[in-house]
Amino acid sequence: MIRITFLDKLIDEWANLWIATWFVLGSIALLVGFALTTEQTPLDLFYLMVSMLGLLCVVGLSFRKNRLGNGFGMAATAGEVIVQGTSGAVGLMLAPLFNFFTHAYALRYWSKNTDGDGQMIPKSATKQVWLITILFLVVGLAAFPALNEFLTAQGFGIIQKDGSSFLGKIDFFWINVVAFVLSITAQITMILRYSFNWWLWILVNAVWLIVNLMTGNVIFAIQSCIYQINAIIGLYEWQRNAQ
Repeated sequence: MIRITFLDKLIDEWANLWIATWFVLGSIALLVGFALTTEQTPLDLFYLMVSMLGLLCVVGLSFRKNRLGNGFGMAATAGEVIVQGTSGAVGLMLAPLFNFFTHAYALRYWSKNTDGDGQMIPKSATKQVWLITILFLVVGLAAFPALNEFLTAQGFGIIQKDGSSFLGKIDFFWINVVAFVLSITAQITMILRYSFNWWLWILVNAVWLIVNLMTGNVIFAIQSCIYQINAIIGLYEWQRNAQ
């Protein structure tokens, strides 16, 4: 792994300053998006609060802090469940519910794998883990449309087919499918402490940015950009410590 002096300082002696700065700037960006692009209803305000909890969650995860990352992760995903439920998107409650329980599991699992500073110890993936991950992605992408169709028939559809496309070429439905399957895979590998999970999150953030821009969800689009910066830091921090 190539060592970068600036990033080494950022995740060591400047870590607390970076976390505070990143959170403040991220919060400002979300507040601006909230003020300029929403009607500022109670539900919009709750969306904003959930997004801020998400900021605390992901920065805690990137720095391997168990309670900050997984504790706030549970709070943020519980908030997402409420948001989707109150907006009538019952199917969209399934993903944050899944993430809620994975964060609950990680609170205990990570605590059993910590270093002298109380931070979780990440690990590098073997070839077998990589193969299983790739297989999981392939099966997930192949099986999801049928699963989604079944859930839709039961009134719990996760993704709706509206016929829209990205740049007039890529079906919006498939963009959502890729985003969903990648997110689930990234979440599982992160909870299991594999450092390569951040490569997946970088892809996830890029895809979700497209999704949020196409749906006009400016707050979450801003959040995707903020998360991307954190994912890059998380990738470097986890891979360095895994080695």
